Amino acid sequence: MPKPSEFDPSELIFVTGHVSDVEVSAVSAIIRGLLREESDERRAAPVQHRSAWQQGQRAIRQPVHPGAGRWRGFAG
Repeated sequence: MPKPSEFDPSELIFVTGHVSDVEVSAVSAIIRGLLREESDERRAAPVQHRSAWQQGQRAIRQPVHPGAGRWRGFAG
């Protein structure tokens, strides 16, 4: 019994007359590729979206760097 993701080109029905073997092969290849791509997307890990809580977590201020013309600390 074939898997649901498998594609059997013999089940294709063309309503247009005079379809060449090359055209049948091309259509079969495209359908097979689309089915494989869809199957791969379904097997991929779900995208982890950041919650509103996580998005709101950010630095309150810019980091303080010591140096000339900058913060020097307390000489208390």
